[in-house]
Amino acid sequence: MGIFGPHTWPIWLGQPNLAMASVITVHAWRLLPLATIILLAGLTAIPQDIHDAAAVDGAGFWRHLFEITIPLVMPIMLVAVLFGMVFAFTDMIVIYVLTRGGPYDMTQVLASWAFFTGIDGGDLAQGAAIALFLFPVLAASAILLLRVARRAEVT
Repeated sequence: MGIFGPHTWPIWLGQPNLAMASVITVHAWRLLPLATIILLAGLTAIPQDIHDAAAVDGAGFWRHLFEITIPLVMPIMLVAVLFGMVFAFTDMIVIYVLTRGGPYDMTQVLASWAFFTGIDGGDLAQGAAIALFLFPVLAASAILLLRVARRAEVT
């Protein structure tokens, strides 16, 4: 296919699209264990009686999955998404280590942008303004996701 070879090796952190893909891959790799633990806790919280009742009623795998398991785990899945989103927006360590925001500032998140503007650039006021802008954005998204999670709860 010509993707890898002696003269066609990709520059993972030097090309904008590949750098963004690399940062997203590292974030996903770091958040996968936390999301897995949260989802496993949600799966074990489903009472066994519901699974037994579905088996007695003759529910197949797909009906059991889409009508019992996913609706009961949906609020917990939304909390895992909320944690992942907050960690992705506020974690500047991956950006700092891999790309320092480059190439062409394509991999910046608000936390790293505030750091590079305020500390490295010497403009503390603008860095603080960028960092303070992060709070209402995350608060609004957290409120929205928690409201959706509350509506998704099955009584």
